[in-house]
Amino acid sequence: MQRRILLSGLFAAFAAAAACSDDTPTLSGDDQFPPGTTPVTREVLIPASQFLRVLGSYDGYTDASDAPFVEVAENYEGLYAHALTRFRGFPTNVTYRAAGGTRTDTTFSYRPSSLVARIDTLASTTGRLTLSVYAATQSWDPGSTTWENAADTSGVRTPWTQAGGTRGTLLAQAVRTPGGADSLVFTLSPDAVRALSDSLSPGVIITAQEAGVRVRLISLLLRASVKPDSAANADTTIVTTVNSAPKAGIFTPGQPAAPQGTIAIGGIASARTLVELNPRQQVPACASGSCGTVPLSQVELNSVALLLRPVSVPNGFAPLGFVTYSMRRVSEPELGRFAPLGAVVSEQGAERFRGGDSLAVVSFTTLTFASSRNPDLPITFALVAEGAGNSPATFGVGFFRADPMLRVVYTLPARRVLP
Repeated sequence: MQRRILLSGLFAAFAAAAACSDDTPTLSGDDQFPPGTTPVTREVLIPASQFLRVLGSYDGYTDASDAPFVEVAENYEGLYAHALTRFRGFPTNVTYRAAGGTRTDTTFSYRPSSLVARIDTLASTTGRLTLSVYAATQSWDPGSTTWENAADTSGVRTPWTQAGGTRGTLLAQAVRTPGGADSLVFTLSPDAVRALSDSLSPGVIITAQEAGVRVRLISLLLRASVKPDSAANADTTIVTTVNSAPKAGIFTPGQPAAPQGTIAIGGIASARTLVELNPRQQVPACASGSCGTVPLSQVELNSVALLLRPVSVPNGFAPLGFVTYSMRRVSEPELGRFAPLGAVVSEQGAERFRGGDSLAVVSFTTLTFASSRNPDLPITFALVAEGAGNSPATFGVGFFRADPMLRVVYTLPARRVLP
């Protein structure tokens, strides 16, 4: 039997998330309670003020140049974003089969070629999408370029002649309809490919056409088709893949700062929030809830989870798709922004919150069990979005109310069952 007890300060939004289950969670053994007693499992929601203190939210650990993706947007809730890339690794010679052998030719001509852009469909809007590829006409620095500046290095700032990247000739367009493939293929003319193969080429700028669009590009590559000049067969072509390196994302406005008192996680600046937990929490000691409380250390813990309620994020920076996040140990919280992160302690290592969901849930049952029995363990942690290496996990940032709830599912022995 499972019962639910709602402690003071609950909100209606948590009613569904805390719904009772008829299933009794699996216990760690059959000898947890004396023979002849009936275990009672219940769920308790504890307000933040009783178990958590927010120490501060910080960001600025990464920027767009660290991202493994680029974002493109056209007035998506006020957000504009363009992708820039240059292509390196064009062939200097081509080898092909001829007259039963192979030949290598250092002179060749380009044929119509394909630029392929892979889309993260889960982190993009779902409507019709038209992307345009323009020739860039101004050099830019991948580590410092912004919406306003082509470069900002060694104290020298070079503004774009045209904000958002100085664009020249329209090279190609591609359309993705709702439910379409996860790649867009642009056809580039031989002249366009030849120009891009020049080592001095500034590359291309990719923009979106439809208002309300936001799309994440996770890779860009150019499949260049070339024909050896000495090939006798006019149909002889070789396709070589040229990767984009480097690439950069520029956008306006910048990522919004977290409102005062808000828990911030993720985003292009890799926001994190330091929190201090009180694992020596008290829960009701009987089914009625009228017989006092008992420490967590004296009950059988089945599940402990932090429930975060999202708040709106302005300027089109709300997460799209899933945000992978976790809880990490922090051993020196007094360092604030510079506190080093320790091991992941959330239950699944990293969990996923879908932008727009009513709750984000971070499970840490094992941690709570250990901390409730060992007062010397660290009680300060960082809520972070998990990226690959030193890179932002996502473009969108999650803002959450600073009054989350702790959901505890635990089991107590009821009074002895009489024959």
